Amino acid sequence: MEQTLSTRELVEVLSHYELDINDCKVEPLGNGLINTTYQVRTPDKKYVLQKINNQVFTEPLLLINNTQYVNRCLIDAIEKQQYQLTATPQITTKHGVKYALVNGSFWRLINFVTNSYTIEQVESPQQAAMAAEAFAHFTATLSVYDATQVDEIIPDFHHLPFRLQQLQKAIDADMIGRVKHAKSLIEFCQSQHKFISEIADISSKLPLHITHNDTKINNLLFSKDTDKPIAVIDLDTCMPGFLMNDFGDMVRTCVSSLAEDDPNIEHMEIDLDVLEALSTAYVGGLANKITDIEKESLVLGARLLPFMVGVRFLTDYLDGDNYFHVAHNSHNKDRAANQFQLYRLLTQVQPTISGFIKQ
Repeated sequence: MEQTLSTRELVEVLSHYELDINDCKVEPLGNGLINTTYQVRTPDKKYVLQKINNQVFTEPLLLINNTQYVNRCLIDAIEKQQYQLTATPQITTKHGVKYALVNGSFWRLINFVTNSYTIEQVESPQQAAMAAEAFAHFTATLSVYDATQVDEIIPDFHHLPFRLQQLQKAIDADMIGRVKHAKSLIEFCQSQHKFISEIADISSKLPLHITHNDTKINNLLFSKDTDKPIAVIDLDTCMPGFLMNDFGDMVRTCVSSLAEDDPNIEHMEIDLDVLEALSTAYVGGLANKITDIEKESLVLGARLLPFMVGVRFLTDYLDGDNYFHVAHNSHNKDRAANQFQLYRLLTQVQPTISGFIKQ
């Protein structure tokens, strides 16, 4: 356990779930950067215990209610044999709610999905296809439920005009004098008028779905028996959104030959086999839940997420590295340059992406 978690606090949290600390072994779990997560082992069961980061999620009750609504929908679909993956609902406390409130912090407990594992990086086109199909199945299943029943947990999370406004404010303020070190990156962003207009135009025509908004492969659980996905996890960012954002985040995190903070961007290559696998499996997994205009949007979405995340990295660099964890002074600038290079490469192969989508 991390030192900041006191035994007294843990005793109180566990008591909400009628668990005795003397019967539990508690250890840190995973490498998430936002919430603090532990595995709780009792003689009979395993659980995931999570403390919600209320600096990132400023309204934890909305997050908990969103997660509960999504899980209720998935459980309903499972009972109707319309969802083939596992749901991961929050456990009800002895007080009849889905959270424990201790010392001003919100905690929740979830059953640990046994015989499962996570993957940090896509290792093959086949793995990419399974991931894309799982996320598509998740969204397609939720598409019959009311997207207005989930709240916007992080306002404007994938809203490009808002991110560009944040960047301009950072440029104008130049809080720590870094603008002069990032001129080429700033000029590159400001030169993408045509793409920015294309995104604004197509966004006005797209329907809202309940989307995951963090479709990295490590937000899937895989079966140790079949090596296939068995659950979509980390539902904290489930909000009303566009399919192109979920697809774009998969592309952003799966197709580059470099880690997102690798400064050697001249060596970056795109894995077209993985890109094709993501494209065909995602569209196929959505089946009749995706419209023609949404298929068109996926082509732009593949470029949108690298560009938008690059804008966010650049903004944080200019602001003094307040949001993303950094290991050195130019870390966020390196990340921004990396993501803009991925955007450039994806722009070059846009006709190829369109061909994959049309398949």
